[in-house]
Amino acid sequence: MAVAAASEPTIACGNCHEPMRRLMLPGHYGRSVEIDLCSHCHLVWFDQTETARLSGPALLDLIGAMAGSQSLPHRTLDPKAGCARCGAALKTVHNRSRWGQSLHLECRAGHGAYQTFSQFLQEKGLLRPMSRIDRARLIETQGRIDCVNCGASVGRDEEHCSYCGSVPSLLDVARLSRALDPEGALAPQAVHRDAASQQALQCGACGAALPPGLSVDCAQCGATLAISRLADAHERVATLGPALRAHAAAGAGGDQAAASGARHRSAASPRIRRHDGGGSGGPARRTSSGRRVRLERPLRPRHQPDPRGADRARDLVRLVLLGLKRLAVQVSAINCSISACNCAKSG
Repeated sequence: MAVAAASEPTIACGNCHEPMRRLMLPGHYGRSVEIDLCSHCHLVWFDQTETARLSGPALLDLIGAMAGSQSLPHRTLDPKAGCARCGAALKTVHNRSRWGQSLHLECRAGHGAYQTFSQFLQEKGLLRPMSRIDRARLIETQGRIDCVNCGASVGRDEEHCSYCGSVPSLLDVARLSRALDPEGALAPQAVHRDAASQQALQCGACGAALPPGLSVDCAQCGATLAISRLADAHERVATLGPALRAHAAAGAGGDQAAASGARHRSAASPRIRRHDGGGSGGPARRTSSGRRVRLERPLRPRHQPDPRGADRARDLVRLVLLGLKRLAVQVSAINCSISACNCAKSG
């Protein structure tokens, strides 16, 4: 669960100028990641590369904090909003990831960047467009369409949220489950189906065919495939939290124990070479008999040449020469054609 960080004073939001909520989230390899979140503006502030250092449990806790913030009224983003660190103006930066385009508001002095909740989820590849069939299905089952960014109600025909300006989207529950557990530590589960066997327009839980344009739920197994309400999506995957934290703790403990064992072995068995003469010769110590010995650093393994490297080089040279010969033949043929045309014109 996310806890408030107390390592340094909280910073103020550059949009509403109120203190932001600082979250201490678990990162990879047993490290912690500090992230600042503005609950009123529905913004997340990243100082450097925190978004890439979030582990599965951290992503789960961050989405939970986002979902809890959607109960507060949304404050519109001011075009004059500044950096949370220095107050400098912001610039819009467009990025492209494996999931498509994303953007964030970056400090011109390089102190960090803001992202709205929907922009962060889009960068992680967790959002999908909402079709008209999806809109009709949500109104039929829930009675309303929720903005995935601020939680406000969106009209059936509105192209953007009237409060925050976000595009109405659905949060892919199956993809969120894979993002929380990329290693498949909790498999076998329905969301961990083989990606090669997963086809378009198929249910991510049972594999049944889906009607075109419908991606909210599966009529075959009843699984929830996509949700517009962030709190409901967090509730669907919150049950994975204890197992994910236990797996992350076990992995972090194993990595630290292995690193500690390697350091212990390196310190316990240094290479010693006798050294009788004077001079510095590197770090040294004297034995109980008064003899001076020098501690020698471990030698780096020398590069072993590939015995097939010479053959590969010769093959490459042959291919280059063959290509040059073919090119010379083509150039000669073109010159002959040009000469024939000139002769015909002069005749």
